[in-house]
Amino acid sequence: MAPALRFTALLSLSATTLAQTTQVTWAAVAFTYHGEKIPDLHSSPYYLTPYGANQLLNAGQVVRERYISPPTNGSLQTSSAVVNGIETVAIDNSQLYILAPDDTPTSQSAIAFMQGLYPQRTGVTFDQQDTMADGVLVQYPLDGYQYPAIATVSDLDFNYLWVAGSTGCTTNEIAAVETLYTETFTEEVQATSSFYESMNSTVFYGLPTEILNYGNAWELYEYALYQYNHNSTFYNSTVFTLSDLERLYTLASAQQWTFNTPSQDSTIQAMAGRTLAAKVLEQFSHNIASNGVTDKLNLLFGSYEPFLAFFALSNLSTGPSAGRFNSLPLHGSTMVFELFSYATPTANGNMSAPFPAISDLRVRFLYRNGTDDSDALIEYALFGRGNSEADMSWTDFAQDMGQFSLNDLVDWCTACNTASLFCEALEESQNTNSSGSCPKSASERSGISPAIGGVIGATVTIAGMIIVAAILMLFGFRLEQRGDRNHKAAGDLGVLKRSGSGNGGFKGAEKLASDTDLRLKSGAGASIVRHERVGSWELNESPTSPDRKHGSLDKEIESGRVTSTADYGRHSEDGLGGVNPFGDPVKALDQV
Repeated sequence: MAPALRFTALLSLSATTLAQTTQVTWAAVAFTYHGEKIPDLHSSPYYLTPYGANQLLNAGQVVRERYISPPTNGSLQTSSAVVNGIETVAIDNSQLYILAPDDTPTSQSAIAFMQGLYPQRTGVTFDQQDTMADGVLVQYPLDGYQYPAIATVSDLDFNYLWVAGSTGCTTNEIAAVETLYTETFTEEVQATSSFYESMNSTVFYGLPTEILNYGNAWELYEYALYQYNHNSTFYNSTVFTLSDLERLYTLASAQQWTFNTPSQDSTIQAMAGRTLAAKVLEQFSHNIASNGVTDKLNLLFGSYEPFLAFFALSNLSTGPSAGRFNSLPLHGSTMVFELFSYATPTANGNMSAPFPAISDLRVRFLYRNGTDDSDALIEYALFGRGNSEADMSWTDFAQDMGQFSLNDLVDWCTACNTASLFCEALEESQNTNSSGSCPKSASERSGISPAIGGVIGATVTIAGMIIVAAILMLFGFRLEQRGDRNHKAAGDLGVLKRSGSGNGGFKGAEKLASDTDLRLKSGAGASIVRHERVGSWELNESPTSPDRKHGSLDKEIESGRVTSTADYGRHSEDGLGGVNPFGDPVKALDQV
């Protein structure tokens, strides 16, 4: 063969080999912002709206298109990267990990998302479980509705921290309150007071005038957006305009950015991003430990705080695409971390390589802001890397994430200085272990893990308390709560306590569903509506480029309101040790 022909043949062979090398996706971790809900300032009950449910349905469909089953009709909104071995039709909950706070909008959002991820099985199935002994065929209701196993947790459960790490973090809340009284905050309230007051007779008609200020920027923007989406008077108004809504969004983004991102000397206000990073590393570690068998698709749900915190911690807000990462995400936004490798498929299309070595694993980050039909999951570079380095090795990813991730519950309890039930249990466990004289517990001797033993003990304790209380009530005994019910906020700030991503805020675990919802007072030159998730009502120093703050909002409000068509141990198992986290039971008042 002539040299020129030989060289051409080698090039052709090399190109063919490269073309045959295919990505194998082993796992993905997705965090999704809940859909539109009834605003905090609205008089209606607090729940996900039908529009918000459709936003999450669309988000689930997009994730399905990439990781489960690409559509065959050419309507693909994002490129395909099907997870190796994942079930494409019938849901297999053993392959999934789904975690959401137990507040109504977020838990409802998780359900709506899963309807898009694994839709109804419309075809008739003839599996053994579908056929009765008498020959009658029984299908799942609602045309084959599938049932995902969603773990919904309250802020009394330490797993709550992975999706809402700032909730109940006392140190974070103290830092937020201190900022409310700074000169910068007062100046910003004064500078924007006329703007907020100008809408007193339009979109904010009926709201208390004392809360119309920058201190409530997030709540006021959420309320105005809801009115714009659902009230034709404001949607077609010439007084309350699109530019007014954009400015409300800009101010809300500026306010939230400061209180969910690191300060010059502390990362406490970015706690939501630190705990999320730890969860991402944990789920990937589980998948790697199982050689890609478990934790294939990990779905987390929550609010906007983890987004903003992670954008700042990972340098997305200062990287090549900074303009997309310095403002509030839109409802239904999703960020995804993808674990993959490269392999050569066999003749039948299957991957010839087994689970790869750690050195061959790679990670990429993708983000979708909102649920507009034109949006897709787009890859972005993390940690200040250039766009050409968007794909990074697992080792580099774990090392860079580990620079700010919070991988141990004890670290969270220490940093947040929080007296929650599980923090007290962890502290007691550490003190016991440090004494060196603690014998093995019964659970350890029986082979039951300390965490499971603790949960069993706690469950038995609670069950006993319930039985005793029921017996007392049958005989006419009643529980009576005494003490001051007028819980005071820090300083003299007025608050609006609401149910959000769980019960949190300054009261943390003490906040009850029965607590009074509305409390208003003057403070720092304004009345503050307290968003129970830390950081929703605080001041942010105005960003240097405010015009960038509403870029992502434009597509939501200009497109017909976005009608959608489409340590790494298992903390959940060994976080508490063998300590009963419950103190003395409530003592009944012995009276009729």
